[in-house]
Amino acid sequence: MDQPEDVQVILSPNHKYKLHSGVLTRNSTLFADLLNERHGAQLSTRAKTAGVKTRWMIELQELQSDEFPGGKLVRLKLDSKGEPEDGGGYGIHTNENDGAPTKTFDYYETILYSFYGRPLKIRADELQAISDVLHLTQIAEYLGCVPVISKPLEVTLIRQGQTLFNWIRKQPHDWAVLARRIESELIFKEAIIHLAGNWAVHSEDEAVQSGLRDYGEIVKIVEKHYDILNKKRSALELAVMSQYPGDLATPSEDRPIRREEYSKDILVWMALCFFRHWLGQKIIMEKGARAKDGGFELYKNLGAAGEAYMDKSILNQLHGRFPLTKKAMNVLENHLLEIKECIKAMIDSHGVLKNESQLDPTKYQVEYLTCVEVERDDIPWLREQDDSFGGIALPDSSRGFRPGGNHMTKEAHHNSRRLASLRVAEGEGEADDGASRKRARFL
Repeated sequence: MDQPEDVQVILSPNHKYKLHSGVLTRNSTLFADLLNERHGAQLSTRAKTAGVKTRWMIELQELQSDEFPGGKLVRLKLDSKGEPEDGGGYGIHTNENDGAPTKTFDYYETILYSFYGRPLKIRADELQAISDVLHLTQIAEYLGCVPVISKPLEVTLIRQGQTLFNWIRKQPHDWAVLARRIESELIFKEAIIHLAGNWAVHSEDEAVQSGLRDYGEIVKIVEKHYDILNKKRSALELAVMSQYPGDLATPSEDRPIRREEYSKDILVWMALCFFRHWLGQKIIMEKGARAKDGGFELYKNLGAAGEAYMDKSILNQLHGRFPLTKKAMNVLENHLLEIKECIKAMIDSHGVLKNESQLDPTKYQVEYLTCVEVERDDIPWLREQDDSFGGIALPDSSRGFRPGGNHMTKEAHHNSRRLASLRVAEGEGEADDGASRKRARFL
C-alpha cells in the first residue's frame, strides 16, 4: 500500500513536489528538523475525507547566492485544511520563458529525487560539470545530506572516465576541494597527485592559493607529499651521480689494483666523465629536482636512454675538445650507451616515472611527476573515523547483532551535523531556522 505523500516542497509555481516525510527525514538533517511531528498540521476529518494528505509545506524563499549558498527553505504553518495560514505556498517567481531559467530548481529536484534512488545528473562540459557539482554540494550541505549523495555523485562523475581525470589534471585544486566536500576518496587522491606533482607551479598560482585558502588541511597533505617527492628526487640524483657501472671500480681481483688495469678502461672512464659532465650541467642549470617540472623532462630522458639525450651533436662537441680516433670514438659511444642503460635501470628502480594517477598518459600529456602515493591516512574524513562509528555507541554485539538501519541513519545525521558544525566553527557561516546550517562561501 502506498504511503501518504504528506509533504509538499514548493520551489516555484512550476516546481512543486509531493513527497514522503519518512523519506525526507531519513535522508536530510534539515528536513528531520523541519518535519517534526509537533509542527505537522492536524487535518480535520473533512479534509481527510476530501483526500488532503499534506501535513507539512516547505517553501523555497531564497535562491542560491553568496548569502544563501544552498538557498533557503522555510516551513509554512498549515491550518486544519492543509493550507498555509499566512498565505504563501507559491515558491519563487521567475521568468522561465526568457530562455535562461534558474538552475537552482533543477539542482533541488535532482537531490530530492536522489532520495528515491534516481541517479544524479551533471552536464558533460567541464566548466558546467564543476558548476553542477559545486551547486549540488552546496545544497546537500545545507540540507545535511552529503553522506546520502556523495557516493551517487562520485559514481556519476567517475562514469565520465578519462574525461573526468583530465578535468582534475587541469584544475586539481578545485577538484580537491569538491572531493573533500563530497568525501570522494578516488577524486581526492587524484587531485592530490596532480597538486603535489606540480606544486612548484601551483604554489605560485594566485588562483590556486585563493581556492585553497580555506582548506589548510589539503595544503598540508600536498606539502607533505611534495617533500616526499623532493627527497625521492634528491636520492635519485645522488644515486645517478655516484654510479660506477659494471666492474669499473674493480677491474682486477688483485689488491692493490695496478694502474695498468685501470688504464685498460680509460674509454669507459671517459664515457662516464662525459655523462657526469652533462648531468652536472643539467642539475646546475636547475633542470633536475629544482626545475619547475620537478625534473620530469630530465628523468624522462634518463629513463628512455638511447638517443634521448647526449646525442651525436653533444658528443661532437666533446670530441672537439678531446679528439679521439674514429674507432676510439665509436667504442666510447658504445660504452656511453651501456652507461645509459644502467641509469635507465636506476630510474626504473626509484619509481619516479611511475604513474599513480588514473589519467592515461598516452592520451593526455602530463609534464610533471605523478608518482605520488596517497595513503588512506591522507584522507581527512577517513582519518577522523574511529571504531565508535562517529561517536555513536554501537549496539550490543554479544548476540551477533550488527549496526542496524536506525543506527546507520543516526550515524549519517551525526556526520552531517559534525561537518556543518566544523564549518560554522571555521567562520564560514551561522545557523538559521533553529538548526546548524552551513553558510559556505559561494565560489
